[in-house]
Amino acid sequence: MSFPKIDGYVVTEKLGSGSYSTVYKAYTKIGARTTVAVKCIDKSRIKHSGAAVVNLVTEIRLLKSLTHPHIVHMKEFTWDDRNIYIIMEYCCGGDLSKYIRRYGRVPEKQVLYFLQQLASALKFLRDKGVVHMDLKPHNLLLHRDCDGRHTLKVADFGFAQHMAEQPARTVRGSPLYMAPEMLLGEYDARVDLWSVGVIMYECLFGRAPYSSATFAELMDKIQRQAPIEVPASAGISAGCRELLARLLRHQPDQRISYEEFFAHPYLDLDHMPSKENYNKAVALIKRAIELECSGRLAEALQAYGDSLLYLVPAVGAESDAVRRSALAAKLRQYMDRAEEIKRIVTGQASVPSAAPPSHDSVVHSPQACDTTVHCTHNEDIQTDKTDVDIQTDKNTSEPAAKAQDRRGALARLLRRPVPYLDRDTSEGVPEKPQKNNEANDTCKIT
Repeated sequence: MSFPKIDGYVVTEKLGSGSYSTVYKAYTKIGARTTVAVKCIDKSRIKHSGAAVVNLVTEIRLLKSLTHPHIVHMKEFTWDDRNIYIIMEYCCGGDLSKYIRRYGRVPEKQVLYFLQQLASALKFLRDKGVVHMDLKPHNLLLHRDCDGRHTLKVADFGFAQHMAEQPARTVRGSPLYMAPEMLLGEYDARVDLWSVGVIMYECLFGRAPYSSATFAELMDKIQRQAPIEVPASAGISAGCRELLARLLRHQPDQRISYEEFFAHPYLDLDHMPSKENYNKAVALIKRAIELECSGRLAEALQAYGDSLLYLVPAVGAESDAVRRSALAAKLRQYMDRAEEIKRIVTGQASVPSAAPPSHDSVVHSPQACDTTVHCTHNEDIQTDKTDVDIQTDKNTSEPAAKAQDRRGALARLLRRPVPYLDRDTSEGVPEKPQKNNEANDTCKIT
């Protein structure tokens, strides 16, 4: 197989192809070998298609202006006599479609993790006045880091457009994920919300709500607005079920709005797992210890509570079992300290003589706090995985009833359930498939 010659890059393999383009994996010739994905568009195949040219121009124009952690980044574009090349960041985890096919039903906790990232990208696009118009698992790429974490990134903006005051009329997108109003020829930005609902449904149950054997059967279900039913055996939370139902309303006026979607308590975008929010939690824990050591216990309690709102989702999303176990142990320490301070603030206990909890994996605690609540100093923040103190788990063995009380105390503090703190740390992580004939499929884009 012959690969295209691109100035400054060495093409190594073909990743996939579409109607007008082929995607290749390549690396840079100069400096450090940075791996990239190259979308190669054959000029001869689009010169007679006005729509293809418009889609290409739209994609390049939008990608140049969109920079977000959950949107595929375009590094540059170039061309020669035969092809146009869009150079993009390389996502080595494949796409969400392949992830679903590989694992089947995705655990709700992991679905929420992906959904938060998708919602974050959509909120950014909404602020920029952009509608994607072709959201589907194939267009949601996954980057897998060295710790096994997946980061979702929205790709393929060929059908995207800036929102207009007048409804659009051109049918676009993929029928299985297409909002019903598109077939009526008049629609607006709310079509993306329907697509999000279909993607969410497929992740949870392994198939799209209107999965059909033939195209005619699919069109019939869409046109007659066949009822969408959640499987009777579905073990999903009430918040998940409610959001799914509101996304999959056939009438756009009855569908959840963008504002309601971004503010939905199930999504909780303000506290979604991210590096930025983890750093906020670290700063809040450090602040809580400083306040406690200066005797400002009410403020310390508030800081502990605020930090836990960020740390609990971070523990749930952590893919590394050792690190997740260590973080969960730290959470229990913070919970215990917050409960002790709460009893003091409410007059149910005296001022403690013990030092604040040790938390090597997040913030080093003050070296000493005496009964007059003075501190010597605070050490630096530690976030490297190698610095995680896993010894804390040795002292966490306790009767089941007491463990349940711990979880209940934390749930009361956060006003939300925390189901995974006292369960097997592997819960919620998809099991590896028993057979895998695609040895390298986690490092390809389809």
